[in-house]
Amino acid sequence: SFCSALKELGYTPIHDDEAMEVGDIYSAMTKGTMTMDQVNVELGKRGFDAPMVSTHKFVEWAAVAPNVKVILTVRDKKKWAESWLCITPAAYIPEQRPFKWLKFVKEMAEFNRDVMVNVPTQGHPEMYQDIPTLEAGYDAWVEFVRKTVPKERLLEFDVKQGWGPLCEFLGKLAPSTPFPRINDRIVVDTIIKVFIAVTWIWPFLFASPLLFVWCCVRCCCRKKVLDASKKHA
Repeated sequence: SFCSALKELGYTPIHDDEAMEVGDIYSAMTKGTMTMDQVNVELGKRGFDAPMVSTHKFVEWAAVAPNVKVILTVRDKKKWAESWLCITPAAYIPEQRPFKWLKFVKEMAEFNRDVMVNVPTQGHPEMYQDIPTLEAGYDAWVEFVRKTVPKERLLEFDVKQGWGPLCEFLGKLAPSTPFPRINDRIVVDTIIKVFIAVTWIWPFLFASPLLFVWCCVRCCCRKKVLDASKKHA
């Protein structure tokens, strides 16, 4: 919902699919081979002006960067933890075959682990599917953002509040259309299950074309043998 709202206001956020377009930049940010200023210049060059990056390093940069506003989306922590639990199976998919062989996935792996595991668990990755741990991680993240970002540049926003607070903070006119209410949980859950299935069956996917070729060759050879037998008969 929040991402769709930003798009309706004319911004180009980085969320889900868009992240794959900037995997090399996120990789450089995570490894420290680009400064945070350079990271944001490069994101801008690719047409993005509203990165949705939940890392400590990015928030610390945003807190002191000129003309940058920070929006902290908030909701009931228990509901957030339960919702987050549905996508945690995707946390380590980039590190599994065959995905880890893909360049853009490899670039995203470390960033993905940081956002999906280290931040929500406060550095206890073995607890990434534990509800109380996720709830505590949510509280810690909210408190970190509040302490780091100056109040005049921070908006704590619940999508239930609608256009009013968001548009006022960003200096935008509120659209005449209703605030987006999108629940893509079922779609995301299905996609994750498909990806998990691929990590199990990928050898068969790669072997299938070879098996097909082998069957064709075998059939052709068998046909030649039968034809030869008929001639001799």
